[in-house]
Amino acid sequence: MSERTPPNQPRSWRIGNVEIGGPLVLAPLAGFTSPPMRFLCRRAGAHLVFTEMVSCHGLYQGNRKTRRLLEIWEQEHPVAVQIFGGDPEIMAAGVAEVQECGADIIDINMGCPVPKVIRSEGGAALMHDHGQAIEVARAVVDAADVPVTCKIRAGVKTNDAGYLELALRLQDVGVAAISVHARTVAQAYHGEADHEHTARLVEALDIPVIASGDVYSPRTPASLIEDTGCSGVMFARGAIGRPWVFAQAARVLRDEEPGVDPPPEQRLGLALCHAQLMAQYVGEVLAVHEMRGHLAWYTRGLPDSKRLRDRTNHVGSLGALVELFMEYAAHLHETGGRR
Repeated sequence: MSERTPPNQPRSWRIGNVEIGGPLVLAPLAGFTSPPMRFLCRRAGAHLVFTEMVSCHGLYQGNRKTRRLLEIWEQEHPVAVQIFGGDPEIMAAGVAEVQECGADIIDINMGCPVPKVIRSEGGAALMHDHGQAIEVARAVVDAADVPVTCKIRAGVKTNDAGYLELALRLQDVGVAAISVHARTVAQAYHGEADHEHTARLVEALDIPVIASGDVYSPRTPASLIEDTGCSGVMFARGAIGRPWVFAQAARVLRDEEPGVDPPPEQRLGLALCHAQLMAQYVGEVLAVHEMRGHLAWYTRGLPDSKRLRDRTNHVGSLGALVELFMEYAAHLHETGGRR
């Protein structure tokens, strides 16, 4: 069984042969966790980062957009590439391409409740069919030279303890760690996460468990580690537009105060840095378009933020974005940051 370590002590751990320097993890987030976001979160203190979900069917069919999701920057390591699909042969066939891109870990998504993912017989569809889930995991483990992990849900519906049996069977076929989103498939992203399920998995398994669900506060990782004994804690939506949350959480793990969020000017500077990195990744035009979702989170809670977000949605270049942010910063200075 896993041993519990007080959260204020330095703690590295391993997924297979991959050493993870601490418990803070950036979750896989479709449409968000591209190399720029992963880089910024690693720089801020994340110990492990996950890519967006990558469809092995897309890789098999040679889809260019799918293959773009496999790009990894040197500064990101250790990085886990999350794959999804329901066909064991196609999933195994994708392993070589995923490893070639530099993945330190391969993660199988078995918990995504989004209908189009379930229709592919991947994601949460595998929570409904444990036999198929095990065949998929076995095929990927056998094909991989790097550790394989799985992300599951806390059952299909309330009072479904089948996730414990599934996790034990996944461990038996060689899965090196389990991430659990502590909501059921039926809950999707509604209601509260129940991390009693996380604690049950920690007690049942000999491999590391990573907690996911309702992780927003920088104080939450320390609390979850203490309460459940988990090895890692995933920030998902709580990290969008807030890469500094990892630095804050690291301070709490050292038994210090987390500190306040950066002032508006620093937040805008980080947003612009993110946009510039996105331009390196996908080119300026696409970067400005794809940054709109990120910018809504970076500017959340700032004075006149709704007006700022509305204007960013009509920006067409990095230069125009810089001008907009400079104008906004000047406005904050003149008004003293009043709403």
